[in-house]
Amino acid sequence: MIATNVFLIHLTCYWIMVYLYDKNVIYDWTIVLDEPVRLSLKNQFFYTYPTINIIFSYYPENYENFLSSLLYIPLLAVYNDIYFFVMHRPLHTKYLYKYHKSHHTGKTRVAKSLDSDMLEHIVGNLGSFFSGIFLLQYFEYIMNVYVLFLWVGIATVNVCVSHIGEDKLLNTNPHYIHHKRRKCNYGSGIYLMDRLVGTYRAE
Repeated sequence: MIATNVFLIHLTCYWIMVYLYDKNVIYDWTIVLDEPVRLSLKNQFFYTYPTINIIFSYYPENYENFLSSLLYIPLLAVYNDIYFFVMHRPLHTKYLYKYHKSHHTGKTRVAKSLDSDMLEHIVGNLGSFFSGIFLLQYFEYIMNVYVLFLWVGIATVNVCVSHIGEDKLLNTNPHYIHHKRRKCNYGSGIYLMDRLVGTYRAE
């Protein structure tokens, strides 16, 4: 049951964000099923749902420790940033960029948030979402199920917001700059690793 709820929260947040922001980019809704949309749907239904069904089938349902579980969210945000940096930066090397290039093709918009191939989606995208949760579980810190759902919503909206490239109010967000320059801002959210290693750019 946890897996289904996680998937539905992710799916709902993602496509609400696509509708809210990409309707300003996609003017002809008869061609809404373009490449990024089709790849995102494919990744969500063929890879995301089966993966989370496997990994959350072993996760205990915990309805206690709501307030203490809220404290895990900042830790997950830092871990997510480090994990995504480590997985993402190698994809911009000359040896691996060919596998990541499609994500940087075309305009930056919300529907491109998940338009990666299967391996990048499972290891990079889903790994950054969920591996921190299982690292906490390894140390016997089990998140309250409602805080877990909150984290999924926050993480989904964050990846969507980072791809709102055509909105003039947000075109200085670090990931939009990553899409423009390609040699900076490899992390996600707080860009801690980029700041530490000198790849952070504010413009």
